[in-house]
Amino acid sequence: MKKMKNKSKIITLIILFSIIIFFLVMFLVMYLTGRINQTNGILFLGSRESTNIIFDKTYIVEDINCIDIRQDAGNVIFKETSEDNIQVIIYGENESDVDVNFNQNNLIIDNTNKQKFTFFSFRVIANIVVYIPATYNKTIKIKNDYGNCEMLDLENATVDIDCDCGDVKLGKIKNANVKCDLGDTEIKEILNKCDIKADCGNVEIDTISIQEDSTIKADLGNVDINKANDIYIESEVDLGKTNISQNNRNSEITLKINCDCGNVTVGK
Repeated sequence: MKKMKNKSKIITLIILFSIIIFFLVMFLVMYLTGRINQTNGILFLGSRESTNIIFDKTYIVEDINCIDIRQDAGNVIFKETSEDNIQVIIYGENESDVDVNFNQNNLIIDNTNKQKFTFFSFRVIANIVVYIPATYNKTIKIKNDYGNCEMLDLENATVDIDCDCGDVKLGKIKNANVKCDLGDTEIKEILNKCDIKADCGNVEIDTISIQEDSTIKADLGNVDINKANDIYIESEVDLGKTNISQNNRNSEITLKINCDCGNVTVGK
């Protein structure tokens, strides 16, 4: 009987600690995405996005094979431009906060290890905005610890995104390699291949038009795909429901969907 009581206490403590960690993480997400602000150590509600430009430079598209962005905290946003150049604009406080280098056809934007963090004192140094032609057909890499990643239609590009805490929103993309620890992943359309891993968050894709074998894994969250091309969808769900309205077992292309806790829905 005593062992049973001790076991119950341990389970209760685990649940309590899990709840506390959850709310702390949610607080941090709201703080970093601008829903909570602070001045002189006092918390306020409101937007935190800076309007101060600390970097603004234009590059020739043909010279860039890879755009590599590394950031501790802040949003990374790709917008379409009608120009034949790539323009990088960074908002923040000081020019010295960000390092931008162009080396061997790689454009490296580094905004890491520049910020001091305490529980009641956190500053988002930079939001990074990249204006890029929709015809860009090379690679984009993003490593973002805290913040959202948003991208327009880049039908010929390959994106590699690693986001610890924040949402990932992509338009029409050729290849999507996405790892999102805490946040939702939303994609308009995948044209060739995808490898998506979501630890805690939903995966929502409007259209799957893949031409190569692909995978989607969600540990805690739903996987919703509105439309899929004529492929075989292999689904495995540990705790949840599966509803696949279209499937071709004879297809040479396979989409594997693994969901630990959540529902899998493909088609209406």
